[in-house]
Amino acid sequence: MRRRLRGTALGLLLATLVTGCAGPTDAGATPKWESASAAPFVPVAGACHREVENVGYRFAYAPVDCAEVHRTETVHVGTFTGAAAGRTTPPPAGSADRRTAFKACDARATAYAGADWRGALMSLRLVTPEPRDWTAGSRWYRCDLFTLSSIDGSSSRRNPDDFATQRTGSLRGVLTRPSPLRFACFDEDRWENLAPVPCARAHHFEYVGIWTAPEGTYEWAGRDPEVIYNHCQQVIARRVRGTADERPVPGSGTMYRLPSPGAWQRGDRGIRCFYWSGEYRTMSRPLEG
Repeated sequence: MRRRLRGTALGLLLATLVTGCAGPTDAGATPKWESASAAPFVPVAGACHREVENVGYRFAYAPVDCAEVHRTETVHVGTFTGAAAGRTTPPPAGSADRRTAFKACDARATAYAGADWRGALMSLRLVTPEPRDWTAGSRWYRCDLFTLSSIDGSSSRRNPDDFATQRTGSLRGVLTRPSPLRFACFDEDRWENLAPVPCARAHHFEYVGIWTAPEGTYEWAGRDPEVIYNHCQQVIARRVRGTADERPVPGSGTMYRLPSPGAWQRGDRGIRCFYWSGEYRTMSRPLEG
């Protein structure tokens, strides 16, 4: 969605812009699977995984070298504490305890990638122990970072998804250097999906930053675009303050993208804000700031 800018007293550019069978045992012997379940198990940070997981089943734990084809990368392994650790089952999706863990994952993922992962073709997922391991005392959680095919997902901007793409290579430090994953300049295709273009080529949109929305439902987040436009205006103003691009450009405005519904439920509240040059004007350089 987009909206034209209105001038402000500050004169800032208010461009608004996801068994085998066992043999018989002694009557008092402990079955092998019980011993395995009781053994401590904690996944490894920095490992990559061929498939996306929500629950970390020990029998299925098979990390691969990040140089091999994979979908997710564990950037951090944390521990549930307090009331969350006292639960009889892992915190469910959408719960306050899970959102708290996601916030820790958010910070760790940003440090791991080298910049805010929300400003790139990335999403973040929390993985918790299988119920049997939780009952046995496991309280770890995994923070798995993964890449996306496009900012609008593989379906539509009106129904975005965040399917993890296959890739090779680690995401460690990937945003500390030029990367095609990083959001920059865009134009819309005929379906109004954002397509990346070189900033030196004529374009209408440029990514300017994140507004972190307050807690609430996904439906609530998108019901009042005016609120989002206003916050994205502030993001743009901070970006260009004190530069030549601070002067308002007639007809310019803002546009934004919400996280996918799945990403929102996992804890991503980052609204991606973009500057819009206007319907009849293009840019051929990045904004200053």
